[in-house]
Amino acid sequence: MLDDFREWLSDNLRYILLGLAILAVLLILFFGGRALIGVLRSEPAQEEQQTEQERNSSEDTGSEEVEETDTNALEENAYPEVNILIESFYDAWGQKNVDAMRELTDNFSSTDEAKVVNATYIESYDNIQVYTKKGLDDNSYVVFAAYDLKFQGIDTPAPGLSELYVMKDESNNWLIHNDESDQEVQECIEKTRQEDDVQELISQVEENYNQTVESNEELKSYLEQLGEETNTALMADDGDMLTAAEDCNVRADANTSSQILGRLQAGDQVKKLENAGDSWIKVEYNGQEAYIHSDLLQ
Repeated sequence: MLDDFREWLSDNLRYILLGLAILAVLLILFFGGRALIGVLRSEPAQEEQQTEQERNSSEDTGSEEVEETDTNALEENAYPEVNILIESFYDAWGQKNVDAMRELTDNFSSTDEAKVVNATYIESYDNIQVYTKKGLDDNSYVVFAAYDLKFQGIDTPAPGLSELYVMKDESNNWLIHNDESDQEVQECIEKTRQEDDVQELISQVEENYNQTVESNEELKSYLEQLGEETNTALMADDGDMLTAAEDCNVRADANTSSQILGRLQAGDQVKKLENAGDSWIKVEYNGQEAYIHSDLLQ
């Protein structure tokens, strides 16, 4: 019996080995296929997980950007010392107190003084609201002052908005930085003006102004007449070119009795040096200082 089994095994061994090999291959293919399917299934999950992580990272970055923008949001009446400075400045303007205005600024030229003194049509600045944004450093702010501008003899005030730059001086006092030649500050003001919340404020004040003027005929007529009568020459900055509105004398001193140095024809231009008082303007004429009455220039 045993000899018969050995003989049978010997005769069929190659078939048995072939069957085992085929079975082994099938097992490899089966388990390998399952492993491959597992890998293929895991890859989309990994990609989805990676996409989700990237989305969350993007959302976090967006939140950080919003927070960064909000760190310099427009604030209303947030700093009492700045409020006092701005209110004092406009109170002094309404009273034509140029000495007080000079103390509240770091630079107050003769042109600035002339603008205030000659603005006799301004009675007062009322209901002042102070809006601030951070300036170039922690000791400075860009200020937007909203107010009701009261004109002499007109009951209804006109809404207005002005921009200023305030900073601390060496004594740690707040002052208005009044220097248009400071390019860095001017660029800071311009950049701040373009920000969304400031543009919204500007649009709001403009809308209030237009509605107020259109709804009040007395105020509207007054403003139209004021625009025609305002002396632009006195309000021009030192260094500006002024144009002769008509033929006029150029004098050696600021009075009608002084020597006549020459004449300008209507349309001729001269460089303004400064306001000379009593509505006269010092100009540069043929390389020397001379004087022309402001009513003859524009």
